[in-house]
Amino acid sequence: MRRLIAGGGWFAWALLLVTPVAAIFFLGSLLAYGQVKGQFEAYRTLPEVTTLAQLNTLPAGEIVLLRGRIAEATPRREADSLAPDLVIYQERPAGGREVRFGEEFPLVFSEFVMELPDGALTITPSQSRERVIQRELHTVPDGDRVRTGFRIGDTVMVQGRWQPGNPPALMEVTGVTGGDKASLFAEWEVAFRRLVWVRNGLGLLTLLGVLALAAAIRRRRKTPLTPETATTEGLTVQRAAKG
Repeated sequence: MRRLIAGGGWFAWALLLVTPVAAIFFLGSLLAYGQVKGQFEAYRTLPEVTTLAQLNTLPAGEIVLLRGRIAEATPRREADSLAPDLVIYQERPAGGREVRFGEEFPLVFSEFVMELPDGALTITPSQSRERVIQRELHTVPDGDRVRTGFRIGDTVMVQGRWQPGNPPALMEVTGVTGGDKASLFAEWEVAFRRLVWVRNGLGLLTLLGVLALAAAIRRRRKTPLTPETATTEGLTVQRAAKG
């Protein structure tokens, strides 16, 4: 390996450093690609529902994307003096500032009532899985923080498990967004294509590195030893034998 480095110079050094790192990231991108593709295909088949009549045609436990309006019957957060009208929100640093050590940003996603054209139902967030808020419709500044979220009357889309009953409900809700299925999947497709480009780029870089290293090793083996090199290697062998 030392001879290869000496013969190849900076290029050999670059190959030795870059190829293993690229290979590790390439394997990671393959795993990420498999997971994202599986989730993407699963979400693609989810029905987008906008009425109770549609929900009632589905079996209990069916996972759906439900789009409707945050109803007036939703409890208001009167204790929140900063943004009492935001019933769902998350905090984040203002102006893109860095997060300070130990700083936490709350995410408030409580149970609420969704109004549909032919009725209403309860939206119950999951207590065991991560909850996500996307494409918020309102922003309330608070010094070096901002709160972004939704108010009563906003139209939102949620993902959850249909539970018929009296009253009906959507259980284990894990996400709420101000967009619809089409806009959501458009964003996911862009992110998915970027992941594919990263995966292909890392794969190509890994392949080129392996081929270049193989060619350098083959070239080195075919190169005859010079007298100086032969003498140096002979002395090294003799010293090893004496040792």
